[in-house]
Amino acid sequence: MPFCDLDHMSLNDFIESQRGGDDSFWFFQHIPKTAGSSFSTELRKRQWPYANITVDYTDMVTPHDEKLARSVSAFLDEAKLTTFRSASGHLKLDQVNRVAEAMPDCRVVTFLRSPEARVISDFRYQRTPMHPPYQQFIERFPTLESYVESPDSQNKMADFLLGSTAGMSAEDAVASVGRSHVFIGLLEMYPMSFNIMFRLMGHDGLWPVEHQRKTPDDETTKVVMTPQLRAMIRRTNRLDQAIYDHAHAVLVRHREAFKQLDQATARA
Repeated sequence: MPFCDLDHMSLNDFIESQRGGDDSFWFFQHIPKTAGSSFSTELRKRQWPYANITVDYTDMVTPHDEKLARSVSAFLDEAKLTTFRSASGHLKLDQVNRVAEAMPDCRVVTFLRSPEARVISDFRYQRTPMHPPYQQFIERFPTLESYVESPDSQNKMADFLLGSTAGMSAEDAVASVGRSHVFIGLLEMYPMSFNIMFRLMGHDGLWPVEHQRKTPDDETTKVVMTPQLRAMIRRTNRLDQAIYDHAHAVLVRHREAFKQLDQATARA
């Protein structure tokens, strides 16, 4: 049952019907700057064996998509020898589908973030040594405005979730994501989202404790937000905004039921 079933099911029924078994494999599609590093750390602890599918960012010659495809192939080869229970990675839809088709009972989850906050966080992070090609990034995008205006920054969540979005309406984007993912959490509702995801995996009553890869505050990462810049980000990320707004509305609708579920767990 995918995320869209929460449109017509109670939260408790959704969790009980979708709860994975010991043979389930959980893939966390890590969209950049959506608290994914923190969640992956917890996933590694709870759903071991775990694999992080990554690429060599110091390789500036091989195209990124080619490096990623090779990394997925290497993971799938390793999965023939190791029974993984979970994995994560900055994979777009085509590579997520490769993993899902190869792994029995694969369930895909992800986190979203307010487009405004995610774009700013992405810009700040890529200007630090934590992102190996940071010097090239700074040269290419000297200001936040230059990054926001670039197609490279626009609708990145939709790009990861849906693949090609050319000509796609906001309504179609929302519907497609609702069918492809078991659960979609939000950074702005992180404790609730985290708790529900791990309930689906069979771990009740868990709360986040990790905070990984916080971007340092310095002159290089300083951002001055203006109403004009905020409007620009919303205008250039219409698909991301539509997907986020829908997921937010769904979770808000189930928030009271979640509180009751949490209270019941605490009493058990």
